[in-house]
Amino acid sequence: MLTGSYRKRLEADLTRWVGEGLVTAESAGAIRRSLAAEGGFRLPALLGLFGGLLIAASVSAFVAANWEAMPRLLKLAMILAGVVGALGMAARLERRGSAAGADAAATCAVLIFGAGIALIGQMYHLPADWPAGALMVALGGLAVAFLMGSNGALVVTFVALCAWSGGRWQESQGAIHLPFFLIYLPALWLAWGRQNRLVHHLAVLALGFWLVMVPGDWFGRAFDYGLLAYGLAISAAFVALGAMALDRGGLALLGCCLPWGLLGFVVMLDFELIRILDLHGSRAGRASWANYAAYAAALAAIAACAWLARDRRFAWPLALALIFGLVVPLVFWSGLAVGLPGKVVVASLVLASAIALVIAGVSGGVRRLTLAGSGLFGLAILILLWQTIGTLLDQSLFFLVAGAVLLGLASGARRLFARLARPPGEAAP
Repeated sequence: MLTGSYRKRLEADLTRWVGEGLVTAESAGAIRRSLAAEGGFRLPALLGLFGGLLIAASVSAFVAANWEAMPRLLKLAMILAGVVGALGMAARLERRGSAAGADAAATCAVLIFGAGIALIGQMYHLPADWPAGALMVALGGLAVAFLMGSNGALVVTFVALCAWSGGRWQESQGAIHLPFFLIYLPALWLAWGRQNRLVHHLAVLALGFWLVMVPGDWFGRAFDYGLLAYGLAISAAFVALGAMALDRGGLALLGCCLPWGLLGFVVMLDFELIRILDLHGSRAGRASWANYAAYAAALAAIAACAWLARDRRFAWPLALALIFGLVVPLVFWSGLAVGLPGKVVVASLVLASAIALVIAGVSGGVRRLTLAGSGLFGLAILILLWQTIGTLLDQSLFFLVAGAVLLGLASGARRLFARLARPPGEAAP
């Protein structure tokens, strides 16, 4: 699926290339026609989808108005007819070449199936076990996604899978829910071969949801600051995997790890900076086995990204940024967090990580890295202005030294780039 931002950028590039004589006008026109045939806005399919949803809403309202007066067998027959009818419509639309309509009809079938499970439980007064119902919906969605190739059904599968796993996790008071992977792995295999970005992002988010539950029931019990180190390591691993997929190309699903990993990385680092400047929050949390496992996975992913990347202009600065971030929790565990040196070290690491992200984004042309680094740097400055490092004089000195270092780096980088851009036979001035 071609995004609007890509189309706009390509259109601007085509116009510039034609003006510079790099591409002929005929070739540019052929590229535009190819893009129009590959993607585009299919108005008939969209109008048909909206019309089908309105008809389904009308039928649902009519059934709801007369639900109590209907016999149970009639209710079951209507649920079954709704599922079969929607699947039959999906097959018919698929034969006619309307892939979007077939996907919408198959998704409606899964949703009717899920609603039918809830209604059957209500009719026969079955025990209230909503995670089991979510499991059945996930299984039904997985079957439809496999048999009919429906992306919408796969979306429902990931959502229902998270609901099932989250419910079992809550019931067991934080026990690891390994049966999650019995459905996740087949769903991931299906998502890997799809070209739908929503499916890819949900596959990544579902795994992230399960990883959030690994340390135990931290949501219902007392929060521990060691979870921040765990979250930071998981985020760093996601960033490294997404960057490696971006460098290698062709791994669209794995590339979706990059934006979510960057979001978690920026949020965790800013939170660490806030609490080290606070007298009550600047204390170390407990290091559990989940912390060690997450750090091992993050370091392995960072090393793989740094050494196996084809374009090391962004891979090496990115690896450095992630390492800087992973060092921050170690300052808390070392006992330096309560003093002024620890605050200076953490603030310096956060700013250095932000600058390294910007360097990685600019060097490799990855705008997401540039935006993440700029956002992290800006938020860190606001936090430092909100809560001072020691006295105002100490904070002024910190900003002065940091600014001088950045100016020195900028000057050195300018000279290096000028030297690299100079023709080989030209003498240095």
